[in-house]
Amino acid sequence: MQAYGIVMVERIQKSIEIIADGLAQLQDTCYVVGSSALVLAGIELENIDDVDLLTSNRDAAFLKQLWKTNRLDNYSPAHADKFLSNFGRFKFDEILIEVMGELKVFHENAWQILSINAWQEVVINEKVSVKIPTLTEQYRIFTLFGREKDLKKANLILQQTKYIQPSNGN
Repeated sequence: MQAYGIVMVERIQKSIEIIADGLAQLQDTCYVVGSSALVLAGIELENIDDVDLLTSNRDAAFLKQLWKTNRLDNYSPAHADKFLSNFGRFKFDEILIEVMGELKVFHENAWQILSINAWQEVVINEKVSVKIPTLTEQYRIFTLFGREKDLKKANLILQQTKYIQPSNGN
């Protein structure tokens, strides 16, 4: 892993350590998704903007209440026609955290709840670990999202791994 990759991993680990007490209080499974999950899975990215958390609706509501003093109220996520969730964006020091409770994706003319079908656990430190989708699952999610930036991330997975091949529909 190149130097910037190590810096990204350390930045994500620091972010998760800052919010670990809140994550420990969640009632349902929580996943780190998006660019941060790619980096934690060993895919090299030059930069990440935030740490995305996929939670249940009730856990999103809980975190929004718990972290209300850190909430950024003047932010609306892009692509509201493509995604729906119990959304909150928070800032801790210089770290941005986005919470997406019960994320729904508009796909094939219908809203579908995003579910994680395969995941792995990543140890952050001796007290904290997080769940991320497997790389195969991340590939599926990025192609489902279908935006240009997501398709670029799906292609990075293919370029940087040997064992994931796109499905041919069979």
